[in-house]
Amino acid sequence: MFWINASLAAGQSPLHSQLARAQSLHNNLERISLIRSLETQINQSDDLDLQVDFVILLANSLDNTGKADEAQRILEEILPKTNNSPLLRTKIKHRLGKVLYNNHHYDASEVYLSNALDTFKKLGHFELHTRALSDLANLYHNTGRYYEGINLITHHFDEYESQLTPLLLASLYHSIARLLEQVDQIKLALMYKIKKFEIEAKLEVSESKKAGTLYAIAVSYSDIGNYEKSVQYFKLAYEIDKRSADLSYIGHSLAQLSYNTYKLGQLDTAKSYALQAIDAFTATKSQRNVAWAQHNLSLILTAQKKFEEALILQEQVVNVANKAKGDFHLKNKSLLHLSRIHFLLGHFQQAKRLANKTFKQAKIHDFRLTQIAAAKILADVYKQEHNYADAYLWQKQLTELEKHYAQTNLDKELAFVQNSLESLNKDILIKKSQLEHSNTQAELAKSQNHALVILLLFMLISVIFIVFYLRSLSNKKLLSQKNAYLDQIILQRNTLFSQIAHDISTPVTAAKLQLEAMQFNISPRDDNHLQRLDNKLGDIHRLINDLSGIALLEEAQFKISLKPQNIFEFSAQLETDLPLLITAHKYQYAFHNETSITSIDLDPVRIRQVISNLINNSIKYTHNPGHISLSIRVTQHALIFVIEDSAPTVSDQHLPHIFDHLYRVPNLATTNTAGHGIGLAIVKQVVTLHNGDIEAQQSAMGGIKVTLSLPLTRT
Repeated sequence: MFWINASLAAGQSPLHSQLARAQSLHNNLERISLIRSLETQINQSDDLDLQVDFVILLANSLDNTGKADEAQRILEEILPKTNNSPLLRTKIKHRLGKVLYNNHHYDASEVYLSNALDTFKKLGHFELHTRALSDLANLYHNTGRYYEGINLITHHFDEYESQLTPLLLASLYHSIARLLEQVDQIKLALMYKIKKFEIEAKLEVSESKKAGTLYAIAVSYSDIGNYEKSVQYFKLAYEIDKRSADLSYIGHSLAQLSYNTYKLGQLDTAKSYALQAIDAFTATKSQRNVAWAQHNLSLILTAQKKFEEALILQEQVVNVANKAKGDFHLKNKSLLHLSRIHFLLGHFQQAKRLANKTFKQAKIHDFRLTQIAAAKILADVYKQEHNYADAYLWQKQLTELEKHYAQTNLDKELAFVQNSLESLNKDILIKKSQLEHSNTQAELAKSQNHALVILLLFMLISVIFIVFYLRSLSNKKLLSQKNAYLDQIILQRNTLFSQIAHDISTPVTAAKLQLEAMQFNISPRDDNHLQRLDNKLGDIHRLINDLSGIALLEEAQFKISLKPQNIFEFSAQLETDLPLLITAHKYQYAFHNETSITSIDLDPVRIRQVISNLINNSIKYTHNPGHISLSIRVTQHALIFVIEDSAPTVSDQHLPHIFDHLYRVPNLATTNTAGHGIGLAIVKQVVTLHNGDIEAQQSAMGGIKVTLSLPLTRT
């Protein structure tokens, strides 16, 4: 709003003075009341500049009180009047972009702000150009395009540093600090915020600006885990906000106080702050901000072990987040916490689904800490389900993420040190220039150089210490995690081998007795007895195959070789091969091929193995006479296989686990079908390596319906 201040200060009329007084008011409602009282006189005026300043100031105040639609309407109404003035027209468009941005219409906002940025530059209005650039960088922040925003401001610094006034510098420092926070360069962000605070202290800015800067500094202290310091600064900002009576500012300070007191373990105080924040944001009609305050309250309720209350509240937050287009920060945070609540309630399938979704979203937007938290939940869920193979894979991925995050943090620490040194060098050069004609210049320069040498040595030692400490910490943690999972795997394998050893001993003993009976002519050597002996040897062969499958699964030796395949030809080959396998067991068989000539990257050998394993599983467990069907179709994004069979089925309790390593449905009423849960685990492993999905559910035919989905394109 600084161009309004400038034009109003330059005006001489009473109307200009009245608008300037309205601009100085911190309370938006009081400001709106004063502006409205001037509306008739200003509309009757021939001064278009004054009318534009009036509308922009009123729109800004309305927007701050939750009346975005009215703000947008009055801006659009005056826009045609400015057709003959490119500067005034661009000011209106700039403010429209701000209103749309504040109310999360990011695509439309970007169009207006980009247009304003280009036009102000063409008109040679450097200050307005810089302000539009700062606003566009803020939009990049809210849409997760952090590096675009950082690059935008950095290039502006490089090109126009000598022209930037203290006020413009303060504005840019604010914007780049917010962006740096989101790429985890918290200390560098804090440095820019403190620079902004120093500028504002010299300029004696308004209380509302002081509150904003105090708030921003508090956020950085919160991000580096110094919650006591952050609470101290948020309280200072809150006291100023209360004096302004602006509910939006009050709500933000209360929301932050609730989160930071929660982190300090002061749960009752945190809950009180959160409830007050919800009331304040509700009064401003900001659904997004209400959702953030509710998210904080859900965190507090979870810490108080009130999981059911937290779940209801968090589901409301997720619903709002899903409607907030482009607000990926809220979406990821809300989904992650909802997954955590489901895990704590023992809802492992929901927790797993939500954590997987969060992990994928966080990976797209490069939210490293969210990826780590989601991977931790997935590892814990699989561990609770005794699915140690998948738990190990997620724990391994978690370790790699943590290691990479630690290394990245180290790089950022080094970047911060380098930035600090560059900033220090600039400050020293400025001081030297200022003292160029001073008689004490030589002595001061010597003192500064001495101080700089000491500082450089200190920083060098600090960096070396940080490097060794982080590497040591990372290696210890990695070793500890590997040892823990190796212990789990060894225990699991020993238990399994003991079971299989027992299972092998039964057919071996039976076969030996059969041979001895035939050897000593106790039993005749006829076809019937030879068939029994052959059956026992077949059991032994099956158990050996199980051992081979277990080795592949537990040592994670499955590999796939993706090759382009014609889906129609691949399906036709299955249609030729599979009926022989099924009809040999006297089952009725149906095959539906709805594919077209579409290409897909897959491992044909492994996918045929998957289909064969699923068909063999149906043959094993389906009562004879029975029905087995296979259908294949292609959607816009995936190749779909559906295998169904007739009775018996599996209860809903066991269906989610049939693809788990070593899982076998207890008390399944079949013919004496033996196995150790290896075949379906292999199926799941192959599908996972193809980035596909597999799901089992009840079949209308009376048995099980398995749906396998493979993506048409690699991800």
